[in-house]
Amino acid sequence: MSEMVGDVRRRIQPVVDGSSSDSTTGKPGSEVQSHSHSDPPVPIPSQGGPYPLVQGSAQTARRPIPEPRGPTSWFVHSRQRPWITYRAELNVSWWLLLGVAFLSRFWRLDFPRYVLFDEVHFGKFASYYLTRTFFFDVHPPLGKLIFAAVGYVNGFDGSFLFTTIGVEYPAAVPYVIMRSTSALAGVLLVPCVYEIMTELGFTHRAAILASIFTILDNSLVIQSRVIMLDSFLILFTYLSILCYLKFYHIRDRPFSHAWHTWLVCTGVALGCLLGVKYTGLLGLGCVGLLTLCDLWQLIGDPAINLLDLLLHTLLRGLYLLGIPMAMNLALFYIHLLILVQSGPGNAFVSKPFRNSLLQGTESAVVTEVSPNATLLRYGSHFSLRSSDLSCWLHSHEHLYPLKYPDGRGSSYQQQVTCYEFKDYNNLWHVRKPGLDPDNVSFENDTAPVRNKDVVELIHLGTTKLLNSHDVAAPLTPTHQEVATYINYSAQFVPYLRWRVEALGLQDGEPVYWEPGQLKLRLIHEHSKQAMASTGKRLPEWAFQQYEVVTDRAVEGSQTVWVMEELTMPNGTNRTAMLQEEAELKKAVKKRLKSEESDENDTMYFFEKYFELQYHMVTAHGNLGDHQFGAPPQNWPLIGKTLPYWLDETNNAQVTLIGNPLLWWFSTVAIGVFLALTVFYLLRRKRLNFDLSQDAFQHWCSSGGVLLVGWVVHYAPYFLLSRVLFLHHYLPALPCKFMLLAAVCEHAYVWIRSLPRPLHTLYYLLLLLLCVLVLTSFLVFAPFTYGYPALSREEIQWRLWKPSWDLLFR
Repeated sequence: MSEMVGDVRRRIQPVVDGSSSDSTTGKPGSEVQSHSHSDPPVPIPSQGGPYPLVQGSAQTARRPIPEPRGPTSWFVHSRQRPWITYRAELNVSWWLLLGVAFLSRFWRLDFPRYVLFDEVHFGKFASYYLTRTFFFDVHPPLGKLIFAAVGYVNGFDGSFLFTTIGVEYPAAVPYVIMRSTSALAGVLLVPCVYEIMTELGFTHRAAILASIFTILDNSLVIQSRVIMLDSFLILFTYLSILCYLKFYHIRDRPFSHAWHTWLVCTGVALGCLLGVKYTGLLGLGCVGLLTLCDLWQLIGDPAINLLDLLLHTLLRGLYLLGIPMAMNLALFYIHLLILVQSGPGNAFVSKPFRNSLLQGTESAVVTEVSPNATLLRYGSHFSLRSSDLSCWLHSHEHLYPLKYPDGRGSSYQQQVTCYEFKDYNNLWHVRKPGLDPDNVSFENDTAPVRNKDVVELIHLGTTKLLNSHDVAAPLTPTHQEVATYINYSAQFVPYLRWRVEALGLQDGEPVYWEPGQLKLRLIHEHSKQAMASTGKRLPEWAFQQYEVVTDRAVEGSQTVWVMEELTMPNGTNRTAMLQEEAELKKAVKKRLKSEESDENDTMYFFEKYFELQYHMVTAHGNLGDHQFGAPPQNWPLIGKTLPYWLDETNNAQVTLIGNPLLWWFSTVAIGVFLALTVFYLLRRKRLNFDLSQDAFQHWCSSGGVLLVGWVVHYAPYFLLSRVLFLHHYLPALPCKFMLLAAVCEHAYVWIRSLPRPLHTLYYLLLLLLCVLVLTSFLVFAPFTYGYPALSREEIQWRLWKPSWDLLFR
């Protein structure tokens, strides 16, 4: 206490104005402080400061006044640090790329306000979900369920059935929101590509370059702006690869929380991938190859015992195979839980399956044969009326023009139209296939025509055979032309055959006719498309009659024809024919009666599931030819394009076409990567090490992942015999773009040791590449966004390859 008092006394030691006494020297004027060296000096402010003078007998001192305090605070800020903190870094380039991707995918998404290409299928399937009508499709349910859910949330009731390409959307259809789901998937693909590049060990410069390529590809933009499944397929493909790479980078922490999390995320991404399309098996194959390489490294690690190695294998199998299989079962369970009403899918499934459905407005099976019904036989003559229009299938001797006004060529064969009046030229003769098409004869047996029989139809007035082929229809070039066969030394035999599909009959059932009651579809056996009336009037060269085409949207009402008139064949034994007809009616009646007893048979989920899988696999192989089909060898250099929509009044159109310069550069990059890899291997064999061991291993492993990803998503299509389109190549594209960015990045390895001006030249060349890619994107943007409408000359200027199908009027 005495020490504290002494300290206070020393601090208020009076000081004489203008002088002080030094205890050591005694010299006046020196600054003297009697306190110890540990005490801070007391400031002596000037007159008028905040220290009032203190009057004393010999000295005058200043007493400090405490600073004024603020208002009393009721709440005191806690000085304790938070328990959990996270310091984030903002990657500005990542977010800028995401914003540009958003603009490129969502800009004018409402245009065109018409059904585009396969929106006729996937939009219709969403409508069927909302009306709970059973349908059949070759793809799993996830993508269609997403579209249906978005439509349901936005008030869509499923009444619009997306009947044909070019139909305008009513105001009640939230088609923009439904397209937005695809657009969002297209946007999210860009950060996936960025992250994959960084996970593979490439620089952020290469990641930015790959992201720019992904943003500026016209085909990826187009596919993310339509109600189709491919945008989901591509996103989940690269999301599954990204998740596994994230998992791979924490392999030094096996069985940790993060280890399990990323492996589960990979399994969920694969489940979503296989829930959209079964071609997602190619993505599963990519992840499978990465997993095998990962396990091979673990096998070579002596620090891992056999039990842990077995656990590694089992957990990978459980997460990467078990989760997708469980998700697939769950999706089909939801699919069947929703679709309980009979519908167009009934024709594809078995009788017990149909019996498990509620009979809706479109019953799939005939429950009785009318006593007045007549058996349809080969050799009969009949007329077909369109169910949508009051017109009959018609032909006459006039030919399609050799060239249309827009410059497109036709088959120059005999016209087939839909005529509004009854006429002798509306009559057709049915015969069995296999006879000489150039020697048309009406002689044929009189066997009954059965459902799903393949037949040939002869126009009675001109004795020409009905056919279709890969020539664009006159007014609807997205569909195929229908004509009657004239031999121009061409082998048209495969194009002459049609499959009869009578509504309400099982396969192989005899077809019975009553006036105006028999409804059927004629499926072109070669292209697997249905003959349809479009409702568009042809020009004067076709006498203003309606256009007839083949349509990929087989299930629409425009493909249904009603058989109105029937003339039976002149059989030699009329009595025998009538007796055969009576016996067939009796057999059908007996079968229908026997089936009534098992109509309530229960069919369990797994029975339905495996039946649907079987039909989906077999239906994939039955997809026929198409005029805009493209074989795989045409894909890398864009040998073929795919029209999605053409405006009826001008040349505004949406056509699936890639960014030509980008596709060509990236194809060259594949060759450069292979050539450099072989070059490095040969040089290393000669003990010339152009790259360090780490750089060479990175070049081979990371570049190899991208090359294998491209090959896995491309090469298997050469094994398929079904019709293929350019959009089947799109899942392979991001791998190719990333490989192009990797090759550009690798060029810096050779330049960084050279003089500084060459570094500048390198960046200028990269900038030039981006400018060229951007220019190519903008040149073909009118085909991407359907806007603006180009003139015929502008379209012809963009026809860089004669095989491209760029339409114009």
